[in-house]
Amino acid sequence: MPTFAWNGLLVVLSLGAGLAVCEAALRLADTRYEQAAEPPLRTYRWPNTHPHPDAKTEHKVLYNSFGNRQHRDFSERDLQAGTHIAFFGDSFTEARNVPAQYAFTEVLDHLLNAQAGKTSVHVHNFGVEATGPGSQYLRYRGFPRKDRLRHVFYVHCFNDFADLRRSGAYALSATGDLVRRMRQPAAGWMRFLSGLRLTYFALDVWQRLAGPEDAPHERDPVFEALLSRWRDEAEANGSAFHIVLLPRPGTAASFHGRVEAGLFDVFDLRGCFAEEIPGYDWEDWRFKSDYHWNEAAHMVAAHCLYRFLESRLGLEKASDETLAQARHAYYQAFADDTDWQGHRFMPAAPWASPVPVDAAEAASIRAKHLALERATEDQRHRIVREMRQGQPRARHAGWDVYASTRHRAVVYVKSPCDEADPAGGLFLRAVPAGMDAEGGPFLEWRRHSAFWREGEECVVVQPLPKKVLAKIRTGEYLHRRGGSVLWEAEFPFDSAEQLAAVAAAYQRDYDAFANAPPKARSLWNMHVLDRRLAFLKAPCDAADLRGSFFVRLYPGDAADPIQGRRGFRSGSFPVVGNWGVVSANLDGKCLFWIALPRWPVATIWAGQRIREAVLWETTFHLDVERFR
Repeated sequence: MPTFAWNGLLVVLSLGAGLAVCEAALRLADTRYEQAAEPPLRTYRWPNTHPHPDAKTEHKVLYNSFGNRQHRDFSERDLQAGTHIAFFGDSFTEARNVPAQYAFTEVLDHLLNAQAGKTSVHVHNFGVEATGPGSQYLRYRGFPRKDRLRHVFYVHCFNDFADLRRSGAYALSATGDLVRRMRQPAAGWMRFLSGLRLTYFALDVWQRLAGPEDAPHERDPVFEALLSRWRDEAEANGSAFHIVLLPRPGTAASFHGRVEAGLFDVFDLRGCFAEEIPGYDWEDWRFKSDYHWNEAAHMVAAHCLYRFLESRLGLEKASDETLAQARHAYYQAFADDTDWQGHRFMPAAPWASPVPVDAAEAASIRAKHLALERATEDQRHRIVREMRQGQPRARHAGWDVYASTRHRAVVYVKSPCDEADPAGGLFLRAVPAGMDAEGGPFLEWRRHSAFWREGEECVVVQPLPKKVLAKIRTGEYLHRRGGSVLWEAEFPFDSAEQLAAVAAAYQRDYDAFANAPPKARSLWNMHVLDRRLAFLKAPCDAADLRGSFFVRLYPGDAADPIQGRRGFRSGSFPVVGNWGVVSANLDGKCLFWIALPRWPVATIWAGQRIREAVLWETTFHLDVERFR
């Protein structure tokens, strides 16, 4: 190989090693980009929690019946009456980084209702993190009561141009009309970069070192056409359409450089911030460890938007002192909340003017803006209270572990529990009935469950599925994402009678399949009975349960196969469970079966693999007579 090629290879390897070291250093020493690179999973059964970027406390993230990140719901009666205002945007609007009551939409809702008298005002937060204007426009179109929205706001973020261009969801036709295209999946290199914290570190540095605000920008006809269509539809539905620009440097210049002047009603928050805050600097109003705006900036944004809407809603102009008193009453209601465990924010003068806050008024504010959260807390606290009346099923490393078949939940309690606890990651493995062979498959959770502190006590609640469970294995990893096990415990869960019923049902299924002639033979026998495809093996032990089963169904009227995978590790195949999966391992006999679809299946290709290594595979024909 020529010398220059060796030198080039050495440079590439050196750069790769350097980037790997930087990525590792960011993961070990700095958590500020963790949420960006690894978005948290949302759960609707129990509240998800989100860390505060600076305080590192955790607050809850719930979604109402509209799918909005607001801890209050809206009834059909609410939609029929009052004035409705909707905000669409990305993570700056959804505001997962702050407790729900501190988002600008909630503060604005309180200010408007405090001045509106008998007319009720409802502010809706339709923001969804990691979305662009195309997705936000579709969210507006999908809202069934668009006709009830008097004002529609699109909150523009600096990266919306790139999001729209990267998605490729919209384009202009030869005649200049906006057309929607099939969304293209993200390229592999883009998915790879989006999972690196180094990517977000570089973006953060670039934004801090960005050029002058008046840098020229090219017109973006697709973006302009999309907003024009959104505006026209909103106005046709009886809504006023507005665009809000975030108070970040360069946002206004970037927007106006890409959109023709005068087309839209644009409100630049940065101008309002500069007017309200002497010596305004964006860096003072964002989190220290995250590029999103903090609670104080949400408060100022709510104030600016109130002034923007004041005359448009026909409200009398309120004095700054009146608004400062209304803000004090709002924030004081949460500051005095003895049940609140997350980060507390209380603005200082001149943004809040102390006035006596009636206890009933404070309770009413909390009841409205934390309605869903309190309802969930009440349910959780009742479950925990009832479960703790019994004896713990296990005690290890300061944790008391309670389990309830009635509530289908496991509860962990530790006292005392300081800010460092839990130091690692609690894990729970629920072993379904009939799958309790050593080393066999299980359902596993880590600490993505409901978690809160009460004084010196930590409480974790993990809900369980309704299927019959043979036993629970639980413990704590050294690190939150795994590693060495600090402690481990195991105990039975459902009753012997329920386990016996499962065993009897399994035996009936096994006998029915075993008595039918096999369609194919390999390490496992393949049977088809009553549109059910079964894998049978006897004798069968834990070694036979390693790996994943895969199935490809070739329809009789299409060339492309329908692929599925039944395994205990994630894979690229769609889950066969869409058709239903039943599995069991009892008395040294194994049975896995799936419900086949009702449409004709010409050929079935099935097997078992560990990662990319195929242990066995077989192919056979089905429904052949239906194609003759």
